[in-house]
Amino acid sequence: MIRWILSAVLIVLSPHLLGAEGGKTDVKIIYAEGKIFYHEIYVTWSTEYEQAACDFIIEASEDGQDWRIRGRVKSKGTARSHAEYRFIDEKQAHYRYYRIRKAGAGSSDVLSSFTLENYSIAVLLDEVTIDNEKKLVLDYSIDKDQELMVRIYNRIGEQVVTKVMPFKMAGDYVYHLDISGLKPDNYLLVVTQVLLDKSVAEKAFQVTR
Repeated sequence: MIRWILSAVLIVLSPHLLGAEGGKTDVKIIYAEGKIFYHEIYVTWSTEYEQAACDFIIEASEDGQDWRIRGRVKSKGTARSHAEYRFIDEKQAHYRYYRIRKAGAGSSDVLSSFTLENYSIAVLLDEVTIDNEKKLVLDYSIDKDQELMVRIYNRIGEQVVTKVMPFKMAGDYVYHLDISGLKPDNYLLVVTQVLLDKSVAEKAFQVTR
């Protein structure tokens, strides 16, 4: 009878004991990704729960086989609810894959692995002219599907025009911007990536009478 009771207790407790010993269930990542933003890589992830404090090791790889440690982030402890994390790394051209594992658990205990997504764009302003209707004509090309914003600054750095351009697929385009309200002077046109509020191209132009 005693032996039967002890066996039943072990059966009930065994999942918890295995989780604590193997380290497989004390931290659960529910979301992780890596994004390239020009010269930086943003690695973000979230955990469903953390039953024990640990360090997260961030590693990168060129081929998905050989991994190098890029950094370490301390966990928020024994958080029973949703927790968010972010790690910013300097961009390395040859790294395509990233992964997150728990410190001290060995390279086999990988919590999440993923391929980097490139959110950087290139915008080429081929030509900027002013037509007879006093509209600024932008001949430009974009290498990724994106939404852009046009800002115009006067010679003392004041922002005098702001316009969000229609979302476009990668390709070549012509855009007409009404600048009839601008006085004769020198101006700077700045094209910004809306997603990151990042300046991606600029061109000086002059408004005459």
